[in-house]
Formats: sequence, C-alpha cells, structure tokens
Amino acid sequence: METLHLKNVSYDYTTKAGKVHALRDATAVFEAGAVYAIVGRSGSGKSTLMSLMAGLDIPKDGDIFYHGENLRNMDRDKFRREHIGMIFQSYYLLPQLTAVENVELSLELAKYKGNKRARAEEMLSLVGIKREQFKKRSTQFSGGEQQRIAIARAIAADPEIILADEPTGNLDNDNSMNIVGILVDLAHKYDKCVIVITHAAEIAERADVALKMDDGVLKCDFGKEMV
Repeated sequence: METLHLKNVSYDYTTKAGKVHALRDATAVFEAGAVYAIVGRSGSGKSTLMSLMAGLDIPKDGDIFYHGENLRNMDRDKFRREHIGMIFQSYYLLPQLTAVENVELSLELAKYKGNKRARAEEMLSLVGIKREQFKKRSTQFSGGEQQRIAIARAIAADPEIILADEPTGNLDNDNSMNIVGILVDLAHKYDKCVIVITHAAEIAERADVALKMDDGVLKCDFGKEMV
C-alpha cells in the first residue's frame, strides 16, 4: 500500500553564491513493508528530501502525499508526532537520562496513552538492549548500543514511517550490520516504511529499493526497480 508519494517535487533556496536547486522534479512512491536506500554525494539533495518527507518544510513545486492526503493540507507537527520516527547518525540521546528514560521521553512527546515504561522496555528489548541495562545512563553505552536505543526511541510510538539519516555513519562494520538487520526487520516483520539516507554499501545492497540522488535528481540505482 502506498504510504508516501512524492509527485514532481522541487525545492530551491538562495545563498550568497546564488540559487541552489536542491531537488528537481522528484517523483517516487514509498510503501510499507520495504526498505529504501537513498544514496548520493554530500550536497546532492538527500537531506533536503528527508526534511520534506518529514514535513519540516513544504516543496516549492510539486506535492507530497501521505496515504493520498497532501502534506500541505495537514497539521505537519501532528503528522511527525504520529507517523514519523527519526534516526540520526549522532544518536542525540539525552546524556542525563537512562536508556529507558530516553525512550519514555519520546512517548511523552508523542502523547502516547498507554503504559510508557512498559512500552519503552518492550522497545529496548526488541532492539537487543538487555533488561539489566535499562537504567544505565546513555553515556555508559557503546556507539552501537546508543544507536539501538535511538532506534527504540524512534519506533516507540509505533510510527508507520522510519526516516534514518546515516544511521551507521559512526559505527564499525559489525555494529553497522546489526543496525542494518534491525532496520530490515522493522520493514519486513513489522510492516514499516523504512527510508534510509546512507553512504553505506551494506544498506544499499540489502534495501528492497535503492535510489540515487545526483544534483537534486532522484533516480533508481543498483539495478533495483522503484515501486
């Protein structure tokens, strides 16, 4: 089922050097149950694309639809809160909080109505954090473990769409493969729409659909068909 649909999306902004065409007529469909890798050099438009898909801004031209509803007509703060989970390269965990408190905080912000502590513990277990580690401060964890906690935080409120910006960028190969496995499971086992900006070949190779950003142009890559 179609989750996000980008239709002829363009975006530009002005710098001292002149106008930058960050996106040029991008069209793509993203569905639940699949992993999408978006690759491209720095400055190719990947981060702009993710910002638009998260509803942080709106296209200058074209439209983005969530289950057929135009993001222009939606409460985009509510859209992000209820439907988007974000994962970043630098984790952004609060160092003064424990692992479980970091996840609980995301549930507070999402206005989750269930048992927040139980849900946070469930998500930490899902990503491989042991119960005896739940009350350790985030700074006491390795980089790979911190990224697992960040993933637990992103998925705790059960968003349909997971947007990940270089989620393995700070990790060694073993930890990177573990994180890739979690992202694939989120799509294939839990029917999430997982969209990853990455330079990592292992993510692009394991993605169901690989797309390439090149000077603001979005296109298929690696011989995999776009939905």
